[in-house]
Amino acid sequence: MNLPDVVRFHLDRQGFPYRLIDCPSVESLGQAAAKLGISPRQIARTVLLKDTAGLVMAILPCSYILDFSMLCQSLRRDLDPLYGIETHRFFKQYGCKTGCHPPLPGAFAIPALADASLVANEDAEIYFDGGNGDVLVSMQAADFRNLLATARWERFAVSPEDLDALLSQQTLTPQNLVNLTKRYTPAQLREGIEAITELPVMPQTAQWIMALRAKPNVTVEDILQVVEYDPSLAAQVVYWARSPLHGYQGPVDSLETAIQSVLGIESTLNLLLGSCMGQTFHIPVDGPVGLQAFWRRSIYCASLASELAKLLPEPTQVKPGLAYLCGLLHDFGYLVLGHVFPARFFLFNRFLAVNRSVPLDAVERYVLGVEHWHIGAWLMQSWAMPEEVIAAVRWHHNEDCTQPHAEYSNLVLIANRLLRHIGIDEEPNPRLPALAMFTLGITREQAIEALARVQASIVELDSLSVALRLPAKSSSLETG
Repeated sequence: MNLPDVVRFHLDRQGFPYRLIDCPSVESLGQAAAKLGISPRQIARTVLLKDTAGLVMAILPCSYILDFSMLCQSLRRDLDPLYGIETHRFFKQYGCKTGCHPPLPGAFAIPALADASLVANEDAEIYFDGGNGDVLVSMQAADFRNLLATARWERFAVSPEDLDALLSQQTLTPQNLVNLTKRYTPAQLREGIEAITELPVMPQTAQWIMALRAKPNVTVEDILQVVEYDPSLAAQVVYWARSPLHGYQGPVDSLETAIQSVLGIESTLNLLLGSCMGQTFHIPVDGPVGLQAFWRRSIYCASLASELAKLLPEPTQVKPGLAYLCGLLHDFGYLVLGHVFPARFFLFNRFLAVNRSVPLDAVERYVLGVEHWHIGAWLMQSWAMPEEVIAAVRWHHNEDCTQPHAEYSNLVLIANRLLRHIGIDEEPNPRLPALAMFTLGITREQAIEALARVQASIVELDSLSVALRLPAKSSSLETG
C-alpha cells in the first residue's frame, strides 16, 4: 500500500501516528465509507477554489454540503470553484492518481479552511484519501487537527441530516414553499421563491403538437404545417433522424425523409414537443445543470430509455416513443427553476461544482428550496402532459417505485445510472437498480449493449443537443 511521495513525506515529517486502510475498487469516498462500515462524516474531502490571489483548499466531511456563500464570507474573498479537470491536473502534478485529492494543504503549499465538525469528537477516527486510489489514511481527530495546524477551522458546511430534520416537519406544497425555504435557505438566496407558484403557459406550438398527438391518423403534412412556424424544429428532427440508432442507411436530407423513412410520426412529435417546451425557458448555458449539460443529458437519456424499452419482453404496454419523451422531459424542473430565479440557479451551479460527493437532492433543497422532480412534475401536470410522463418526472430517482406507470420512471432511472458510466449523467450512484431491472425483465448484459448502441451515435446525439439549446433563429437545416 504505497502513497504518493509528496503525501508520504509530508505525513512522516509531521510525525503524527497514522495507519493505512486498504480500500480498493471504490469510485467515491461515500462508497468507501459504506464498504468500511464507517460514517461518511468521518471521511474528509477536499474542494479547491481560486480567485486572483490564488488557490484555497476547503476540507469538510464528505457527506456535508459546502455552503459556498458562508465560506466566501468567512474568507472575505470572491472565490470560484476549480472544476473537475482543473482539480485533477493540480493533484496529478504531485503524483496523485486521477480523482484522488488528499486534504493536506501543507503538502501542496496552499492555504486552507477546514470545517470544525470534522474534529468535534477529538477521540474519533478521521479518514482521508491517500492519493493513490486504493488506500485511505486514518488518524485520530485530535492529530488530524494538529496536522492541519495552519488551516483556519470554522463552520461552513451543513449535514444533510440537519437539513432533512427541517424538511420532515412540513409537506412540500406550493402553499408553503415560501415559509419552508426561509427556514433553511441562506437569506441571500430567498428572493423570488414566490414566483414558483405561477408556472409559464405552454407555448402555442407545443399546444398544436399535443393536439396532433391526440389526433388519429396524423400525416406528415400535419407536422409540416406546425414546423413551418419554427424552422429550427426541422433541423432538430433531421439531426435525430441521422443517428445510427435508427438503422437507416440512406441520406437524410429533408424533413419528409426524416419523418417518413426514419422516425415515424410518434417519435417526431415527441422530439418536437420536448424542443418546443424547452424554448419557453431561459437558463445559463454553462454549469453542471446549465442548458448545455441539460440538453445533452436529456437527449442521451431519451435515446437510451427508448432503446431499453425495445428490450422489454412481450407482452408489454410500454411504447419506446413514449419512453423517449419521458427521458427527454425528466429533468425539466431544472429549466423552471433556472428560468424563475436565475440568480439562485447561478449559485446552485456553483454549489454543485464544489459538492460533487453530496447527493444532488440535498444540494437542491439547501440552495433552491425545492427539488427539480417536484417542480418538474408540477409543470407536467399543469400542462396536461401524459400520465406516463408525469410519473417518470416525479419518480425517476426512486428505486422502489410501484406507482402507476412505474415502467417509464424505471426506464429513466436505469438510463441515468448507465449514463453515469460514460460520464454524462450527474447521478452519484452508478449501481444498476436491481428491483427495476427485474421488474422490467432487462438483464445487465442487455442494458450494457443498449448503452453501447447509444454511444455509437455520439456525434449525432451531440449535434442534436446543440441544436436543441440554440435559440430558434440560430438553428439551420444542414443537408447532405
